[in-house]
Amino acid sequence: MKKNVLLSISLLLLTLTFGSCRRMTENAVRKIRIEAVEDFRLRGLSHAEMVLRIANGTRHTINLDQVELTLLYKERPAITLQLREGIQIKKRTTESLATRWKMEIQALTLLLVARDIRNDDPSQMQVSFRIEGHAGFVHIDVAREKMPLSDFLSIFGITWPELKQQIRTHAENILPQ
Repeated sequence: MKKNVLLSISLLLLTLTFGSCRRMTENAVRKIRIEAVEDFRLRGLSHAEMVLRIANGTRHTINLDQVELTLLYKERPAITLQLREGIQIKKRTTESLATRWKMEIQALTLLLVARDIRNDDPSQMQVSFRIEGHAGFVHIDVAREKMPLSDFLSIFGITWPELKQQIRTHAENILPQ
């Protein structure tokens, strides 16, 4: 009988702990924002460098070890970006971070994406992503498949017009020279 009571209490405490971690993670996500892409440069056809201004309003330094992001058009990959080196975002700061990315481009699909961007129609665009790292003692492992682009942008507090403005701002650096 005592074993069952102890087991029940242990399971209850474990469940409460997991719920607390989940709430902590959800609260942390709301306090992290990509404020701008300050610079974007293609390095050949398979690499890019971006300077991202990121705000971390949490009380933990965030270390991102692996990030993979795929832009899909009608569920077909258009471009996949993989972070080449881990990054660290210091607690309670807004900072500019230079990041290096490996790219895989599906040129014909990307042309369709460009057409829809010009036509102001993101409805056929989706994002799949995976982020791994840690914040304090909490392990980060977040993945989503085929999320509508607008939902993905809202995670980071970015609107469709802001994204279009960023694309216009960096268009000369996106095209190979």
